Amino acid sequence: MKEVKDFYDSWNPNNFPKYMKCIINFADELIFEELKKLIKNIVNNENDNKDFLVLDCGCGYGAFYNLTKDFNTIYLDISLNLLKKFKIKERKVCGNILNLPFKDNTFDLVLCINVLEHVDYLKSLNELYRVLKNKGHLIVVVVNRDSLTKEEIFNDFRIFHKPLSYKDFEETNINFKIVYLSSLYYLPPIFKIFPPVILKRILKYWKPLDKRLSKIFKNRGQFLILDMVKE
Repeated sequence: MKEVKDFYDSWNPNNFPKYMKCIINFADELIFEELKKLIKNIVNNENDNKDFLVLDCGCGYGAFYNLTKDFNTIYLDISLNLLKKFKIKERKVCGNILNLPFKDNTFDLVLCINVLEHVDYLKSLNELYRVLKNKGHLIVVVVNRDSLTKEEIFNDFRIFHKPLSYKDFEETNINFKIVYLSSLYYLPPIFKIFPPVILKRILKYWKPLDKRLSKIFKNRGQFLILDMVKE
């Protein structure tokens, strides 16, 4: 985990090339829109959500903060440097997903976005299971091993990086029930050859197509999204 911490302590998207920023922002938009719908459905099914407690596990500098800002949310990341860049001042915890600093059965919902591919995912899932309440939800986003496209931006890391398949989650001995499964981002890597100004236009028109492709090729997008319930 030290190499992961060191990597993200020096990670600065502001230094990325413009084309890379375009693609990352596009992927984040797709993920955000998908997770927003999932979270809304989960919260709407709660009889009493006044004390609904959320953990954003691997929050980084808060790229997905708007998903959880209206809830009682704790934000955890292994990188103190990224947490310092996170604009909020409270409810931030520097910690390790392999040894979460929380009691058993604490959270109603845990988000884990693009984290499990960098760690021992089974140990991490056991920890996430431990801190979830019974019937609590774990929403996971990972780089998909079964993707039709292999965008190097999301696959070529200097640190440990192991894309995962939905089968990796189905075949564990951890008592999670997968209640929702989807994938997104089908953009061919060839589009990176265009200048950023043209690439932005392409991405604008690609988004509705990407959503249609996600319905046709349910498990083959660059990013896999699962909603799992602790049983």
